[in-house]
Amino acid sequence: MSQFKRIPHIPTSDKLADIVFSQLKKIRVELPRKLKKKRSDYSFYKTLYFRQFRHLFPDLEERLEKIVSSFPLINDLHPFHRDLIEVLYGTEKLKTSLSRINNTKKSLKSIEREVSRKLGQSETADEAKIVRKEAIGRIGSTIKKLKDPLDELITAKIQLSKVPDFNLYEKTIAFAGAPNAGKSSFVKLISTGNPEIAAYPFTTKELVYGHRKREFDSIQLLDTPGLLDRPLHERNDIEMRSILALKHLADYIVFLFDPTDESPLKMNQQLNLFSEIKEKFSEIPIQSFINKKDILSKDQLQNAEQVVGKLERIATIEKNVDQLEKIILTIIEKIPDKKLYVREEKKLVEEEIEKSKSKDKIEWIFFDEDD
Repeated sequence: MSQFKRIPHIPTSDKLADIVFSQLKKIRVELPRKLKKKRSDYSFYKTLYFRQFRHLFPDLEERLEKIVSSFPLINDLHPFHRDLIEVLYGTEKLKTSLSRINNTKKSLKSIEREVSRKLGQSETADEAKIVRKEAIGRIGSTIKKLKDPLDELITAKIQLSKVPDFNLYEKTIAFAGAPNAGKSSFVKLISTGNPEIAAYPFTTKELVYGHRKREFDSIQLLDTPGLLDRPLHERNDIEMRSILALKHLADYIVFLFDPTDESPLKMNQQLNLFSEIKEKFSEIPIQSFINKKDILSKDQLQNAEQVVGKLERIATIEKNVDQLEKIILTIIEKIPDKKLYVREEKKLVEEEIEKSKSKDKIEWIFFDEDD
């Protein structure tokens, strides 16, 4: 499962307030068995409020921490996912929302210290009630200020959860070419089992990707409808950045030429597309084929070769699976093993988080008569 799909439910600020404050109603103070005389109002309310706040602050902070920690550290992500966040949502926007929630946790610590001190110093039931009322108001106001960052994170979760579950450490072959050039058929014919079909977050078209088992590893096969099937100069900014993100995923590109009259792009347009992709993905090997040899006329084949030169001819049909598999196996041998992407900063960040937690621990200074 994608790390973005593992992000848990994020409540709105109103829902968060309802959840947190509703917990207070469950906290009660009963007459202890060993206590024979009636508890004073002062003792009752001070003990009750002590228990309520001793539960409320850690509970709220834990919920906020869960929201923040559910999002992966952006600087720790693979470049592919970092680019996806930038395309789908905006890196700085996400960092700002997470930072505001982190700052809220610090504000709550400050409120908790003050409430602990004031409640501990209160000498009457009325004073304890005033402390509680002020504390509830400040906590409610603090949660209310989380409306925008929480709403933003809900939107980010929805957008990022649309990203297909790519394996960033499998060798990946991306297929490019004009619409209906046979890319999806190629992927389906040589994938183990049924290839997956997922909504692609950058376009309205569906993405087809499959896996090919090979000894001890697996190869990822990726069709890219809506991205690598028309001239790049027609792309908007989001699509272009999406294409750049794919550079981090693809290890090899297979380009299919479609010389049939049904192709929406003429052969010279397909050649231009091939040249643009080759330039844009200059660091990635690319190999091209003339597809649909099973239905091409002699004239269509000759015209195609006049434009793109003599290339290996294929047919993405079931009868021709042996040739397709041979092509893929040959390509796989050319792709070096991928290295795991690990950032050294991760351990340092985790250590700093643990240090900050130990520093922020607050000891409540007043007495619970039932403890």
